[in-house]
Amino acid sequence: MKLMSRAKGARFRTDFDSSANTVRALGSFLHGESHRGMSMGPGSPRLANGLARLPRPVRRRVFAGMGYQQAIPLDRVRDVRIEDLDEWVVRQYGPGPYPALVIGSTSGAVVHLAAALGAPFLPQTQLVSVRDTATHPDDPRAALDAIAPLARRVAADNPGIAVHHMHDPGQDRAMPAKMAHLRLKRLELGETYERFIEERLAPGAPVIQVECTRDWRTREVGDRTYFQFGCLGGIPEEEYHDTGERITDFLHTAKSDRDGWEPPEPDARRPEAEWGFHPSMAEDIRRVAERSDHPVRRLVFEDPQVPSAFVADFYRSWYRERGLAGNRLLVESYVQWDPLWALKVGAVPFWLRFNMRPSLDALTDYLEESESAGDPWDEIHLNVFSRGLKSPGVVPPKEWRRTIERYARRKAEIIGVDEEVYPVDPGSTMRFQPAFEGIEERQPLPPPLPPEAIDTFLAEHGGGRYGIGWS
Repeated sequence: MKLMSRAKGARFRTDFDSSANTVRALGSFLHGESHRGMSMGPGSPRLANGLARLPRPVRRRVFAGMGYQQAIPLDRVRDVRIEDLDEWVVRQYGPGPYPALVIGSTSGAVVHLAAALGAPFLPQTQLVSVRDTATHPDDPRAALDAIAPLARRVAADNPGIAVHHMHDPGQDRAMPAKMAHLRLKRLELGETYERFIEERLAPGAPVIQVECTRDWRTREVGDRTYFQFGCLGGIPEEEYHDTGERITDFLHTAKSDRDGWEPPEPDARRPEAEWGFHPSMAEDIRRVAERSDHPVRRLVFEDPQVPSAFVADFYRSWYRERGLAGNRLLVESYVQWDPLWALKVGAVPFWLRFNMRPSLDALTDYLEESESAGDPWDEIHLNVFSRGLKSPGVVPPKEWRRTIERYARRKAEIIGVDEEVYPVDPGSTMRFQPAFEGIEERQPLPPPLPPEAIDTFLAEHGGGRYGIGWS
């Protein structure tokens, strides 16, 4: 029965999701392995470059097809169980005992923080994608009507979760034309996570609860079931609900027969579907942790990108304590990260949420602050995620390049990106990790830091400076 549960979890999981990639990357890292090909397949620059030579319409269809293969048929929704997904999560890790556990909201910065501590990560939110080729991507009301019965079914079959149907025809356009995203957000720990805390942590190991407080306009469509139109990226939340000229131009360019979006009227703000933390889980975490004599620590921030500066400076300080220069910056985006190779090449990781304007602004602010503090970067290596379309807010490679060249004293390069075909570059997931591996020099892997190292660092630098709360 348990083998069947594990197989189901693997079948229902969506591999390109941020939570799945956090688990895969840290599971691989804790086994001494890289996140090559997102830990699913080979990282092959040759194959990636072959895909890049295809005509643009074909490349766009490749993106859509890759996503469609991740989605389950409509008649399989009745089989979705959060426990099966949880079983897949814990199977990515060894028996322990681990010196700490990270649990809750996903963030690429948190991937590197957990790696520094030698800690696994248990996500509150996991993604199940459902095939839906009948709904027009620019008709959010029809999307709600088509998927609401399925979302309600998943919620009814899984009483310990909330189901968020997320529909984004702007930044993720290839996907809602083929599928619907159901994000399953745990409201309680569940048996599998409870057992992990009780059995796989070292005595006294802290449980670090990660809370992203970002919320979004939503509409309730059933008990613990919600519809969210749009998501975090380069399009402001307000623009999804009040279509302006920019969106109209985008839809015309995309050859849509619509001039704008008319989403359902929202009824409340709730935790953002992909990144937001639902506080209902916190009570269960504290109960189980205290019962097992594990202290609970809290890392709180407003946006998944916010802790990037803190984690980067934390790594820089750690490297310098080890006698490294700490002047090489590795900029990653969305799920294209690799904690093993960041440590191997002695690169300070700085994570960007996406390839959009707000991410460029965050990177620029960080580089400007480093320079103003008299501590600039010698090298900056940047990789940006390719989403398969030129949506509003996407920053072109030449602007990324101009930014890093301005702030790098010796070397600035965009790695793992075919700049001629970006952002419609379906081979990017096969190219990013070999590009990290291609950075010169190697460093020995250090032992993990004790969790108290965070206390020491923030006592000196202050969490308020970074926009995070640590308690």
